[in-house]
Amino acid sequence: FPQEANRWRREVAAATGLPAENIWYHELQVHAAPYGPQLTGEAIDQLIARSVPVVRDLMASAVPFTCEVTEADFGADYTMNREQYVAGLGGVTVWSGMNFDEEGRPYSQKPEIMLLGDYRPDLPAFDQPIYFDNDNDPKAYLFVFKNEAGEVIGSISRFAAHPDVAVLFELRGINDQYRYNFDWPGYLSEKLERDLGGMSLYLNGPCGDLSTKKGFDGMDTYEDCSGEARRIGETIAARLEACFERDRRPFRDPDHCRTALFEIDLPMRESLPYSKAEYPQLEKRARECEERLNRAVAEGRPAYEVKQLIDDRRRAGYDYNFIEEKCGFTEEQLRAHVARVTVSVLQWGEYLFVGVPGESLVDMSLWLRAQFTGVKTVPVDQVNGYYGYMATARSLTLGGYTYWASWARRDTNILLKKALTERLGAFLKGDSRHGFLRNKSVVFHT
Repeated sequence: FPQEANRWRREVAAATGLPAENIWYHELQVHAAPYGPQLTGEAIDQLIARSVPVVRDLMASAVPFTCEVTEADFGADYTMNREQYVAGLGGVTVWSGMNFDEEGRPYSQKPEIMLLGDYRPDLPAFDQPIYFDNDNDPKAYLFVFKNEAGEVIGSISRFAAHPDVAVLFELRGINDQYRYNFDWPGYLSEKLERDLGGMSLYLNGPCGDLSTKKGFDGMDTYEDCSGEARRIGETIAARLEACFERDRRPFRDPDHCRTALFEIDLPMRESLPYSKAEYPQLEKRARECEERLNRAVAEGRPAYEVKQLIDDRRRAGYDYNFIEEKCGFTEEQLRAHVARVTVSVLQWGEYLFVGVPGESLVDMSLWLRAQFTGVKTVPVDQVNGYYGYMATARSLTLGGYTYWASWARRDTNILLKKALTERLGAFLKGDSRHGFLRNKSVVFHT
């Protein structure tokens, strides 16, 4: 939950002497754990207790460093946009089970993988391949740090794709194979550590609508899925290593390092409850949506009408989930219908790392890079707690999974961008209360 993730930041800061705005809580949304209680209360206390001595050890062992970096364009080799518009139906979402043509482009003619439940629309659109080829984020980075003796002491990699490979079995209706697994980013980092040395950290970019290109058939067990995650992670690591070997350059101006933390209030959509006392109304709304959907299917209503009712039914079933299981919204937040998000910022040399809230869409990466062109902008997803899907006006129009799984109002992302334009723009101009850190702090403290 955001309030617990930010408590972790504050208490780690108090115990180590680091400024809280210098600390990021970044998660990958890998799904790969047996279902259990949320990370709240005592669980976060334990996480703080485990984190503090590790951070202190890293601070004590920090040394002067040099850094080299490579930037790579992976195109659509490893990731795809999982949302698409289907003529006569509307927006659909796929997670896995795609076909790939001879050029590796993902497509499908199977409505059963498009999150439509038991509904199978009879539409001309399915007579031809439906390509899932909307924008993705092709940018990958590798930063490699060396001590004064020239030994590698660590690395940071960054890409953008949803790490949900180690649980492919769940998409095949299997639910008894869950194990703790760090998915392909973990295998990627392990390979970088083996090959380069030091400790490797992975950052994931906005990936709410991006799926890793992965297998599907035969992924029935944890071992199968973990093996596929390893294959993908090590493939991406090898590609990064090859890019680094071929085209790397010294990091420019590593002493220039500033941080900031922006708190931004964003509106919730009107259909969310204004109090937990309204939970019975959610159940009633879900039943009414189910009845309308069943009636429309029985009457043979047009596919686009049925699809809208599928979306409405799914959304009605998600509202309780947001409040109690995903975001942990409080009574005060519900009453105000406002969620306070935090955006963490690190300007380091020519690079600007921006940690955005929730599962943002690729739209956020593309916008950040286009908006702040005086620096090399590196967007990072799901920073400082989980906020569900940060739906855009377009995704709320199309429907599909992002439409159901978001608390955002139509203008929420517009308001987020407006706030970032003003506050991040001022930060980049130097209008900031935050001072400079020495370069040796950067590797370990972020």
